[in-house]
Amino acid sequence: MLTSKAKIAYATGAVPNGIKVDMFTFFLLFYYGNVVGLEPGLAGLAIAIALFFDAFTDPIIGSISDRTNSSIGRRHPYLFASVVPIVFGYVFLFMPRADWELTQASLFIWMLSFCIITRFGMTLFDVPHRALGGEITKDYDERTSLFSIRELFGWLAGLSNAFLGYYVFFASTPEYSKGQLNPDAWAPFGYTGAAIMGLFIIISSISTLRYGTALSAWEGRITIKDIFQEIRMALTNKTFVIFFFGSFGLSVAWGLGNTLTLYINTYFWELSGTQITLFLPMYVVCAFLAFALAPRLVKLFEKRSIILISMFLTGIIYPAPLILGYFDLTPPKGTYQLVMFLWIFILVGITNNIIGNMIRDSMVADIADEVELITNKRQEGVLFAALGFLQKVNTGFGTAIAGFVLSIIGFTSTNPSDDQIFFLISTQGGLVPIMLLIPIAIFYFYNLDREKHRLIQKELNLKKS
Repeated sequence: MLTSKAKIAYATGAVPNGIKVDMFTFFLLFYYGNVVGLEPGLAGLAIAIALFFDAFTDPIIGSISDRTNSSIGRRHPYLFASVVPIVFGYVFLFMPRADWELTQASLFIWMLSFCIITRFGMTLFDVPHRALGGEITKDYDERTSLFSIRELFGWLAGLSNAFLGYYVFFASTPEYSKGQLNPDAWAPFGYTGAAIMGLFIIISSISTLRYGTALSAWEGRITIKDIFQEIRMALTNKTFVIFFFGSFGLSVAWGLGNTLTLYINTYFWELSGTQITLFLPMYVVCAFLAFALAPRLVKLFEKRSIILISMFLTGIIYPAPLILGYFDLTPPKGTYQLVMFLWIFILVGITNNIIGNMIRDSMVADIADEVELITNKRQEGVLFAALGFLQKVNTGFGTAIAGFVLSIIGFTSTNPSDDQIFFLISTQGGLVPIMLLIPIAIFYFYNLDREKHRLIQKELNLKKS
């Protein structure tokens, strides 16, 4: 059994991706479209191309890390190597200003280039780091506990990043009542995030070093042909295919909704940056509540059942405040009473969503055991690469769709029309819940339950003995 100290040492590695996910999900499209002046459709295209790049690099890095034998283990060479591209790419990604007077083509190339660099750096770190978690414990319930702590740290990192943004960098000024529109705020915000990410990459890599070096080494050849063959074997596992496409549908829906959140808060709810900051304490409550509930729920119910209920509740809760707001059944827009009203939906909806994230992370480690039974190889790297890619789908594909939506309706940050705002709330409150029906249908067929996993572990132990 892992000690609490070991779990925390591992969980700190969720901080870098937590910051990156928060920035890419909630701020990136808004920054380039409303502050720098890049046409939203082009911003969406840049994100989509970067995601296409990830589709190739993620499983390759995962497979290579599976096959790496070094004095510091399989995963840690990549953890340490990730610092430079992450920090470099992130700093430059949030550097452009409208007064640079760059052409649309130049802005597009700038955004695309540093999106790819930042994402590739995060692939180098996050894929091996997730795989490490699947290796250091084999217990069905302890995996949920470990990944729950990791998810908690990731959420707290993202929320801390958002708090710094809204409360420190995007505070209202006489020139900008909505501080998120202040062009002078974004570069310092980027510098701060890059520094924190770099620091926690080093902290987590060093503090988990002794666990990484104790893991088994890869046995067999290391060729390009074998790498792609192993990727195919892992990614065509029936259980994993169900998990992947169910999670893919969920990530697209959730990414689209999350990307539009800042637009909804700014233009539909008419909230200032200071008021939006008041959502953050409730998000912290949600993260801790989910951390407390997820391991307990897994002891009572099957992981599949929890995931299905989580998505169903999300589909109900997500559109509720928007429907009420459209019919003027909420407190007045732009008021603190409205903020407190929205807290209710955040508490239920976000807690439910975080629990689902925690459970899905642990499911990948369970699938890795099934893959090992079939192939006789540990391939956490490949499988967790797919999970990392799904998270990028959340921040990438969903964001790209949002960019195209904004481009189609001709959305402008200066004076959006009532029809444009209605289209935004219809997308977030109508389309997103409907999209959730697809992953619900897919996850219904997931069948790797506790008993089946127990039998898999039993067979693996017999093989090893």
